[in-house]
Amino acid sequence: MNTIDTVAVTSRSFSKNDDLVKNLQSKYSSVIFNNFGKTLHGDELVKFLMPATKAIIGIEELTESVLIRLTKLKVVSKYGVGLNNLDLDLLKKRNIRLGFTPGVNKQSVAELTLTLILIGLKKIQDNKTDIINGNWSQEKGSELYGKNIGLLGFGNIGQKLASLLQPFKCKILFFDDKKFSKEEISDISSKFNFEPNFINQMSLKQVLKESDILSIHLPLTVYTQNIISLDELNELRPNVCIVNTARGGIVNEKDLYIFLSENPCSYAGFDVYKEEPVKNNPLFKLKNFFGTSHRSGLTNEGILSMGMAAINGLDDNINIT
Repeated sequence: MNTIDTVAVTSRSFSKNDDLVKNLQSKYSSVIFNNFGKTLHGDELVKFLMPATKAIIGIEELTESVLIRLTKLKVVSKYGVGLNNLDLDLLKKRNIRLGFTPGVNKQSVAELTLTLILIGLKKIQDNKTDIINGNWSQEKGSELYGKNIGLLGFGNIGQKLASLLQPFKCKILFFDDKKFSKEEISDISSKFNFEPNFINQMSLKQVLKESDILSIHLPLTVYTQNIISLDELNELRPNVCIVNTARGGIVNEKDLYIFLSENPCSYAGFDVYKEEPVKNNPLFKLKNFFGTSHRSGLTNEGILSMGMAAINGLDDNINIT
């Protein structure tokens, strides 16, 4: 039992999970949980984290203005997979160690991605509302079988999604800044028992042009912000299905609104947005847009997996180099 450090947990879903709470309290005698029912920002976040020497951070933004006031903080352990909300340069400068396990919620995210794809292909995003309103809609959809799936990003989640798509005999086209060698492609194919030529790395433009379905699995960085804007969207097929379960800001939402408005046979299913929680986002007024509330990792299994990794990261962590 650690009786020296104070741990603060900013994540609401972690703080509501009895198993994770008990596990953490069995390791640390002083723990503070976010039971406020909201995501903390700015001064509220600083006040909450002020007593902590170690912190478990979810989607909260640890910006410079926040970190410079947290003089006691020694360790940040990430709950989830994205690091875009952490100022890694400042963590390094302040000698704050980082606990992080990549791909810890890949199954949960890949499954919601597949769900959003199928909702769009089957055109069922408004079907319940139609029935309630007395409209027995029987709009024709499409099959997933045999489609070209474009993946932007081929890390843990992209690879897991590809494995889920294998029974549908899709062709996987992926774009990634990392150039995969033939040996790496062969190793991935062996790992997931992919058929020959099931996955193919291409340029961004090639993936956009050839995809029936475009699924985004990139981190949000200065290089990927707005990487999909109007020029890129106009490379897509007019009946394309676009899914984003990665991070808001990768797709320019204003340009996406224009594209969806001009291509009524297209569809977009998003779980993440530039501004969260969503308020008055015009995309939600479009019939060919469907959105969920940043919940791709929020399964019982995903929360437990992310939480245990974050707990382990409090002690098993690294200096940022």
